Amino acid sequence: MIDENSDSSSASNDNTAPDDDEISKSQRKREADSVRDLGSRLAELGASELASMPLPEDIVSAIKELNSIKAHGARKRQLGYLAKKMRHIDVEPIDAALEKLRQAARANTKSLHQIEHWRDRMLGDIEGESEKEALTTFLDQYLEADRQHFRHLQRQALAERKIRKPPAAARQLFKSIRDVVLTESDDD
Repeated sequence: MIDENSDSSSASNDNTAPDDDEISKSQRKREADSVRDLGSRLAELGASELASMPLPEDIVSAIKELNSIKAHGARKRQLGYLAKKMRHIDVEPIDAALEKLRQAARANTKSLHQIEHWRDRMLGDIEGESEKEALTTFLDQYLEADRQHFRHLQRQALAERKIRKPPAAARQLFKSIRDVVLTESDDD
């Protein structure tokens, strides 16, 4: 008899399953945390980057207020307020805009690494290639580059390095390479 009651009580518990439409408390917490993290990332943006975001004015003012607060507790409360405001808007366009900014930053970093690599090659810091070979390769790849200007900067940078002067010419060489490489990538 005891066995029958335990079976019947477990059967009645199975019929009271939660609705599939109901979101679990854990899922709501994860979503709230992701919105809070998004607000925190937005607060880290500069003014021009923030202006490029598709944000309502009240959220922009909440972000500016957050950035003006220095006290930890008050900052945490303002971040909570910002997250509360952001829960009422669609955050997918904001995520997409942030991803676009991240991709632009990655592309910028990649091009800076490429420019540094060219400078290092031209200054003989790469094994297996002389400075002259590197300059010739660069000038062959970037036909619009001023050959005389690059040869002069390379000679000057190598001379500065030899007498241990500050690398002013190496910096100028970097800037000239950057101008040529970025001009070429803009043309593509």
